[in-house]
Amino acid sequence: MYENLPGVVHEKQDLGLQIAATSSAPLILVLGTAGKGPSETLKAVVRDKESAVTFGSSGTLIRGMYEAKTAGGKNVALFRIGATAAVLSGIGISGTSGGISITTRGKDDDMADSYSFYWDDGNQRLVVKDVDSDSVVFDRTFTDPLPVTDLGVVMVDGSPGSGGIDIGSASVFLTLREAGESTSPDYDVALVDGTDGTNLSRMEMYEHLHLAYDLLENQAFDEIVAMDVYLDDKNIVDGLSFTGSPGVAYPTASSDDDMLLYFYTEEFEGEQYFWWRQTKASGNPDIYPSVTYATTSPNGTDLTATVFNEVNFGYQLANFCYKISVNSNECIGFIDVRPPVSTSLRDVAIWIGKPPVYTTDADGNSVIASALHNGSGLLGNKFMAGKYGFRGSLAYGGFIATDEGFVDGTELEDRGGAKIDIGKYLSVCGQWLTLFNAFDTTNAGYITGFAASYAGMVSTLDPKNAPTNNVVGGASLPFRISNSNMNSLLGQRYIFCQVKPKGTVVVDAPTAARPESDYRFLTTVRIVKLVIDKIREKSDPFIGKAGGMAKRAALETACQGVLKDLSKAGYLTRFDLAITQTVAERVNGYSTVELELVPVFETRRITLLISLQPV
Repeated sequence: MYENLPGVVHEKQDLGLQIAATSSAPLILVLGTAGKGPSETLKAVVRDKESAVTFGSSGTLIRGMYEAKTAGGKNVALFRIGATAAVLSGIGISGTSGGISITTRGKDDDMADSYSFYWDDGNQRLVVKDVDSDSVVFDRTFTDPLPVTDLGVVMVDGSPGSGGIDIGSASVFLTLREAGESTSPDYDVALVDGTDGTNLSRMEMYEHLHLAYDLLENQAFDEIVAMDVYLDDKNIVDGLSFTGSPGVAYPTASSDDDMLLYFYTEEFEGEQYFWWRQTKASGNPDIYPSVTYATTSPNGTDLTATVFNEVNFGYQLANFCYKISVNSNECIGFIDVRPPVSTSLRDVAIWIGKPPVYTTDADGNSVIASALHNGSGLLGNKFMAGKYGFRGSLAYGGFIATDEGFVDGTELEDRGGAKIDIGKYLSVCGQWLTLFNAFDTTNAGYITGFAASYAGMVSTLDPKNAPTNNVVGGASLPFRISNSNMNSLLGQRYIFCQVKPKGTVVVDAPTAARPESDYRFLTTVRIVKLVIDKIREKSDPFIGKAGGMAKRAALETACQGVLKDLSKAGYLTRFDLAITQTVAERVNGYSTVELELVPVFETRRITLLISLQPV
C-alpha cells in the first residue's frame, strides 16, 4: 500500500482586454524579473495584455502572471525585482567620487541613454533633460537652496566641491553614458550602468529578494510566488567548489560558480550592503560591495568574524511568510525545485534520487545515523528528508524559525515549548509541467515549474477544500513518475501531479511542515488563516479604545460570533475561545485571545471493501 497517495473543480479564466472587476478572491503576488516596467512597485493586474505590454515578455514576471491566471487565479499583483538604476557621480568635483550624482528612478539597461545633461561649473548649474521628449526634468543652480525644476524622474544628490570642470553646455547636452564613457575629454566622472535584471546570478537574486521582502512587509496579500528560485539551488554548503576571485564582480548566471555562498547584510545610512563568503569564519569576503569595505563594514563590523550565515531560497520565503503572518496578515509561499537535466528515464531517476536511511536513537527520535545514510536527489533534500548533521540529524529536516531569520541561527520555540515550524507557510512544488497559455507563442507549450500555477489553483478553492484531485488547467506532464516514487516524494512533502482520465490533477496538498506538525496539510493552514484574518478584522476596532471588563466582553462576543459563523459554514467542527489579561498586560494595554480549533479535515482516501457472493 502507498500510504501517502490520497485516494472538483476545473476553471480556466481568460479576461483578454476586459477590465477585471474588483475581486474578493485571494490576492496572489508574483515576484519576478522583467525587461521593462516599474520596479519594486506592487502593480495589480487589471488587464492581462496591458500588464504584458507594460513589463514585456523577457524575464519571469509575465510568465508567472499567465501561469497563475490560467490555473484560475482571479486576483493577481506583480512586483518586478532585479533591475538597477543608472548612476553618474563625481560631477562638480575633482575625482570620480563625491560631488554631485544623478540617479535615474527608472531601472533598465537604457537608463544611461535616456537622460542628458550639462554642468556649468562656473555658475554651478545642472540641467537634466529627458532624451525622448527633449524636455527639462531637473534644473538647479547650486548657489540657490532649491531647484527651479524637479519632476522627480531623476534623483540629484550631493553638492559641488573644488576642481570641477564644465560638462557639455546649454547648446550641447551629453547623455549620462556619453559623459561616463568619454575619454577625450575626460570629464572625471564615474558611471554605473543600469540593468534590466533579467540575467541575475543566484547571489544577486537573493539580494533583490531580500530587498523586496523588506519593501513588502506592510503589504496585504494571501499568496506569494518567487519566480526562478528553487529550494535546491546550488549552494556552497552542499560541498561545491567556488573558484571565483575575491572582488565586486558576481559570477555569471548559470556558470559553475553561480551559487549561494555564506551571506551577511547590513544597512548603513539608508543603503543595504551585502557580502558573500565561502566559509563562515575565516578569510575576507569573496564578493563585496566595494573595496573600501572588504574587511570591515561601514558600521565597523569585522567581516572576518562569524557574522556570515547559510541561506536558502525556500527558507528565505518561508521566513518572510512567517514574519508577515505573525505581524500583519496570514500568507502562504510557493516555490519550485530545479528540474531534471532531461526528461530521460535515467535523468528523472537521478533527479528523484533515494531517501535517507532512518534509524531510531536512544531518545526515540527518527534520525540519520551517519553521512553514509544520507539520501540523494529530491528524496535526500535536507529540508524535506533530513541530512546527517542538519538539525541534529533528525529525519525530515524542516524549516524552523530562528533568532536571526537564517537557516543556521538559534531555533525558536513557541509558548508550549515546540519548535516554531515555518514550513507551514510554504508549499514546495516538485512537479514540472508542460503549460499552454497566452505566454506561449509557439502553441507547442513550454516546460516550467508548477509553483505559480499551483498558487493560482489554490486561490480558486474554498479553504476547506484541498487542491487534491483537482485538474490543472492548460497543463500536461513532460514525464511520468512511478507510484512507488510518487509515494516516497509525497512522504517528503512535495507537491506533484498525475494524469487521470479527466486531466492532469494534483496528487496531494501537503505543506513543508514536519510530519508531526498540526499544519502538515494545506487545508488546515488555510482554514486557520481564515479564522485569524476574520478575528483580526473583528478585533481591530478595539485597538486604541479604552479597556476594561465591558470592552473585553464585547471583544469576546465579537470573536465568538466569527467562530460560530465559521462553524455553521462547515470550516470548524469545534472551537474554544477565551480572552485573558494579566495585571501586567492590563497596565500595558495587552489582551490575549486564546483559541482552540478543530478544523474540518479533508477527505484523503476512500477505502472500498468488496466481497463477492457465490451464485
